Amino acid sequence: MSSVASRLPLEDKFRFERSLKLLELNGANFRAGSTWLDLGCNQGQFLNFLCDRYEVRATGVDDWDPALHTSKDRWSYRQADLDRVLPDTEPASFISAFEVLEHMVDTDGFLARAYDRLLPGGWLIISTPNINCLRNRIWVPLGKYPAMMEYRNIIHHVRLYNVATLKSHLNQIGYENVDQRGVSFLPQTGGLFTSRASTFLADCLPAWCSNIIAIARKPARSI
Repeated sequence: MSSVASRLPLEDKFRFERSLKLLELNGANFRAGSTWLDLGCNQGQFLNFLCDRYEVRATGVDDWDPALHTSKDRWSYRQADLDRVLPDTEPASFISAFEVLEHMVDTDGFLARAYDRLLPGGWLIISTPNINCLRNRIWVPLGKYPAMMEYRNIIHHVRLYNVATLKSHLNQIGYENVDQRGVSFLPQTGGLFTSRASTFLADCLPAWCSNIIAIARKPARSI
């Protein structure tokens, strides 16, 4: 196990590994020198994990002060309000956005800007909460407020998707080959969510999981 992976919380490590595996299952090739753009990079947890495994040229985008970025990091950083703009970077082979889409007011603009920045044949991978998760299917008919939604601004969840709507929206923007899985079927507490049973059910029943992983591809165009 790498030093980066060993320091990650189990939930993050599991989601990162599961996301990369889904890309590989759909034919993505992490060639040395591939460009990777991580939107909503936080403190670079995924980028450090990624650079520890693959020889990619990685850039993170978030809204924190660039002065906090250190020269020790193997990835570059750009500051931006992702709900309004995507800063100038080179075209990307891969764009990731983990738990970001639900914070975007202008989801059309966010997904379209990512599409424009992808190279032809490039991949988008995102994770986001699922409004139709099993918990909400039980809670809402009982009169409880849906999980992960907000009636006031706490963590700024302003947009929530289900599996069908996320696929439809990605297709409307122009993405193709949309594949979706649940992050896990069992709740992400303890270690049961990483079990084979939880992963199998998350593959088969993404529409029932609390969080969705979706990958999509920008069509390849002949030059």
